[in-house]
Amino acid sequence: MVVHMDGLDKDLRSNRETLSAGPLLEDAQNLLRSVFNAVRPTLERHDADESPGAKLARKLASSPSSLSRRPIFDLAIAVVQGNAESNFLNIPKFRSTSEKDDFLQRLEERLENNEELLKKLSIDYKDSSSDFIARFDLLEGQLRINAWHPFVATFHDEFTNKNSSQPLEILAMSEILAESQLHMLGVKHSTILDYLHTRDQLIRYLANESGRQSALAVSNNLINNRNNASGLEGSVCDAFSSLGFEVTPLAKKGEPDGVANANTSAQSSNNPTSYKISLEAKSKVKDGKKVSAKSVGISTIARQRDDWECDHSVVVGPAFPTTQGDQSALLKEIDTDRKRTAEENNGHPKTITLITIDDLAKLVRLRPIKQLGLQKLRTLFSECRSPEESHDWVNKIAAMQVTKPPYRRIIQTIEATQRKFKRAPVTYAALRTELSHLDEPIIYETDNDLHELCKGMAQMAPGAIHALDNQVELDQSTENVLSAIDAATQEYPLEEQ
Repeated sequence: MVVHMDGLDKDLRSNRETLSAGPLLEDAQNLLRSVFNAVRPTLERHDADESPGAKLARKLASSPSSLSRRPIFDLAIAVVQGNAESNFLNIPKFRSTSEKDDFLQRLEERLENNEELLKKLSIDYKDSSSDFIARFDLLEGQLRINAWHPFVATFHDEFTNKNSSQPLEILAMSEILAESQLHMLGVKHSTILDYLHTRDQLIRYLANESGRQSALAVSNNLINNRNNASGLEGSVCDAFSSLGFEVTPLAKKGEPDGVANANTSAQSSNNPTSYKISLEAKSKVKDGKKVSAKSVGISTIARQRDDWECDHSVVVGPAFPTTQGDQSALLKEIDTDRKRTAEENNGHPKTITLITIDDLAKLVRLRPIKQLGLQKLRTLFSECRSPEESHDWVNKIAAMQVTKPPYRRIIQTIEATQRKFKRAPVTYAALRTELSHLDEPIIYETDNDLHELCKGMAQMAPGAIHALDNQVELDQSTENVLSAIDAATQEYPLEEQ
């Protein structure tokens, strides 16, 4: 708003930029303040009624075309013509040349007419936690933010609030623009992809890994929160993160307390290896009390599992009324659900597993020293229904004899390889090759086996060694890492070592 107040001219000071204090200036200020206060409710209602992404759309519309619209449209055109690839743009499949030509013409028209780049924004649950943070649908002008991405999941509550969602929206759009701008600068696709993956790893690490507690600390927190409903929900999510899952905390009405994604190696349609688990925490205020069958609510657990497209569901509590075995009401309901889902999924049932807080805490402690991978853990969820079965499964893991890995030689090899390549992180494939060429070779059959070992070391020496999806990195000397691992191992009960 521009306000003309010629009557104030006589109070202008000699520099012609400020006004003399007095009743006239105060009246002018009060008038402006009253106009502002009258307009503010209208502006606030407008902001409240705005659709998600509206503010971001305005910012993009007012930005220079060379920084936003032109790079995205240029990349899209190059992809359609077969001259480029994109990880962030959704390009439709064309059934004919005319469809492709129409699409390209529409893009050119949108660019020439300065049509809004962004029209809609949504938090989507269609992708997986291993996918990038966002995708951009060119036809609809829709930015689709991946709800399962660890960064989005970690700050989910903040980002689903309209008043605090802008940082996520801007970050997601900047990822889309980074790819297209690098393409416009002439950077080859393989280099762009390396950059995007490295950047995504950093975002994931900042969200999930920084400040991560040791497995023992997570286990203790789980036990300490057994009588705290809200605390137990978070501790269960932390426990599954410690077990190697990427976890999305939820816990709103009608939702599970969290969803754990097991992102494993490549999968085929006949033998999928990745899977998802819905998580539910059930606490009791007093020790020694069991969670009733009604409180568990098998039908609700099953519905939430199915709504969130999970393969398994885990219910964690202090104790359950299952001492009658297969005759207990809980297990009868679980068996009925398993039979139903097997019929619906060509003989592949979805499952519900009951496990006590103490047994889950013990499993968390066992994971690094028993080198448990996500596929081994899946047998717990596919085979066990009752807390008694889960208890026996965990005890078998505790009794399992595992050869102590040659930690010193592996860590020395990582350190030597990093030094050779100017402190660059070491891929698991490269590390496996280096280990096989030692004077006394250390052989691992797959990169995944080595990855699981490195994740276990990282849990025992947090901050000293970092095990990412494709590579491992030391931030301390071999001796410091070994000291941390030795100290962590000594903290575990003897029967678990």
